[in-house]
Amino acid sequence: MENTINYEPLGNHIVVEMPSVEKETKSGIIKSQQMLKEEESKRDGHAKVVAVSDDVKNVKVGDTIIPKGQGFMVMVEEVEYFQMNMFDVLGIVR
Repeated sequence: MENTINYEPLGNHIVVEMPSVEKETKSGIIKSQQMLKEEESKRDGHAKVVAVSDDVKNVKVGDTIIPKGQGFMVMVEEVEYFQMNMFDVLGIVR
């Protein structure tokens, strides 16, 4: 499957999209930095693969993975993604 973003990682890397944390409550109150950090740490840990290098064989675009960390932040067309090494992937959610 072809990458879903206009970016191709090199080597043994993939690019993922992490679930976002809402910056406001439903009633419009802006959350504090501390509250945002707490919510980010409580995310379910899943990430969606949006780009893979040609060297990666066991993960494909569209897979949901469980990463060990966030990797490196990359901005593509003003959207925040995270690039990581395949060694930082703990598993694929089936």
